[in-house]
Amino acid sequence: MQKRPRQALSLLEILFTIGLLTVILVAFAAVYPSAYRLNRKSARANIAAKTSSAVGAEILALPFDPPSFNSTQPNLTDLSLDVNGTAAVQAFVYQQMRTALPEGYSVRPQAVRVTLYGTQPGDTRFAQVQVTCYYSDANATGLERSVTVISGKAENRDVR
Repeated sequence: MQKRPRQALSLLEILFTIGLLTVILVAFAAVYPSAYRLNRKSARANIAAKTSSAVGAEILALPFDPPSFNSTQPNLTDLSLDVNGTAAVQAFVYQQMRTALPEGYSVRPQAVRVTLYGTQPGDTRFAQVQVTCYYSDANATGLERSVTVISGKAENRDVR
């Protein structure tokens, strides 16, 4: 029985493999920076959405009417009457809001809307809260982006 000589890789096969690996690495290197930017952009938008949601939940936790023992407490009825985001909403956003805003994010009184439905006697009341959180885009200097979250609450349950 004769032994066959071991066959090694030829130079042509090695060059073909190196060329194929180079093409794959160049394609990956071209896609990586844009994927990284997209990941950062979506992470910032996710933080803005969570912030808007937290502020909306804080507003929805307020009672529909001011309690009899404290008529100055913020309530959904007073916030809904403030259509332009002036007195009641400004007082809530700048003084009474407990949600901590991350650095670089803001909630403006003009971007908080509370709408009440079912205001007739005997109707089940429903409050819709719309909160917009603003943040600056790190990839585009001077560009401001925003995320809006809308949630609601009936007199006896939450609706999201």
